[in-house]
Amino acid sequence: MSLIRTCPTWSMQTGSTSSADTGNRQQPQVGHGQSEGERMVVSDFHIFIRDSLQHIELMKKEHPDLPIFILGHSMGGAISILTASERPNDFSGMVLISPLVVASPEAATPIKVFAAKVLNFVLPNLSLGSIDPNVVSRNKKEVESYTSDPLVHHGGMKVSFVIQLMNAIARIERALPKLTLPILVLHGSPDKLCDIKGSYLLMDTVLSQDKTLKVYDEAYHALHKELPEVSTAVFKEILTWIGQKVAAAEESSHT
Repeated sequence: MSLIRTCPTWSMQTGSTSSADTGNRQQPQVGHGQSEGERMVVSDFHIFIRDSLQHIELMKKEHPDLPIFILGHSMGGAISILTASERPNDFSGMVLISPLVVASPEAATPIKVFAAKVLNFVLPNLSLGSIDPNVVSRNKKEVESYTSDPLVHHGGMKVSFVIQLMNAIARIERALPKLTLPILVLHGSPDKLCDIKGSYLLMDTVLSQDKTLKVYDEAYHALHKELPEVSTAVFKEILTWIGQKVAAAEESSHT
């Protein structure tokens, strides 16, 4: 059996995550989960990328002979994209679940963007409202788990953090045309937190010859915590895809 190592990155405002291999090391971000720092506050979005790269260096030292796959959900998808764009040769592939690639059209109108920039100077810690847990998943047990999880920040997204997300989205737009690694993207069509248009844009923009978009009709944002038939299919899709990449690499190395 082939061994692999994936480096999952955490999702927006959540304190827990899932990966295709439960033995994998996970990278909680500053201001999230059990990491240090004020909740939902980061001076520069690149801190997330820096920390991810440090974690990946540790994985490479501990497992020098294993291929590395990076997996990100939601905001973790944005972090994964920017991390892979900085170290494209470090990864054998990237898996994105409902990634943040573009801003929501309703939330990023010119007036709202201008207001956020002004507020960032005078009230950077002002909360702009919290996530409705009912749009995270159709699985009621997972919604209850989300709302009761003490590691989830329920206080709302701060203005300063919104500005950092906007900066990250601008960087992603510049990074996408440079990506050439194998990519698997999974997204629910009615996702209200990360617009699926971002995944379509990614597929149209990246230069990767090996790229796959799997759309789940009616599934919500957290595909890995959706109804059992969806989450099971998602994990199977990820494991199969990674297994194929590893097998192909092993075959090519023997020829």
